Amino acid sequence: MFGLSADKTFYEYFDRSADNMVRTAEKFRELMHDWDRRQEIFAIIHEYEHQGDQITHDTITKLDQTFITPLDREDIHNLVAETDDVVDMIDAAAQRLILYKVDKPTEDIIKQADTVVAITKVLAEAIKKIRNLKKQDELGSLLIRIHALENEGDQHNHASLARLFESGDPIFVIKWKELYELVEMAIDACETVANTIRSIMVKNA
Repeated sequence: MFGLSADKTFYEYFDRSADNMVRTAEKFRELMHDWDRRQEIFAIIHEYEHQGDQITHDTITKLDQTFITPLDREDIHNLVAETDDVVDMIDAAAQRLILYKVDKPTEDIIKQADTVVAITKVLAEAIKKIRNLKKQDELGSLLIRIHALENEGDQHNHASLARLFESGDPIFVIKWKELYELVEMAIDACETVANTIRSIMVKNA
């Protein structure tokens, strides 16, 4: 295999997937603050979800066609698929908000949306550093930040649910419990990607 080198195109796919994740998160936050335009904004989020699926499909197709890859094949597959899972969870939360015809977003879900934007931005930065695994200290610091943001999101979700059960309206509770948990799943999905990045770091130390 003398003269052959690993195909670096995969890093471009990672970057595209990361950017799509961030813009989906930002559009979700916009949905929270511009509820009167909810149908229009949701349509954009849903289009981003389709684009994420296409990026994942293109990456896996390229993986099947590539002889030498820069990372383990399983890691490449997991990284792009798990990043797309974040987009899927955000899209699902937006879709439920529209489906349930809520009057307006609660302060709690608005705060969760802020966390989603914050954690996806740090995660995207980490994903883009994978191409240079020699700088493991920088990457490690980003992963620590992701973990801290996930903990913040988890704590806020617990507090949100506690406030929710004080409402006394069972239908309201059922709707919003699911909505809060979908957003929390998006935040959790970010930590799943971070764990995959950590595994890649260990393998390539």
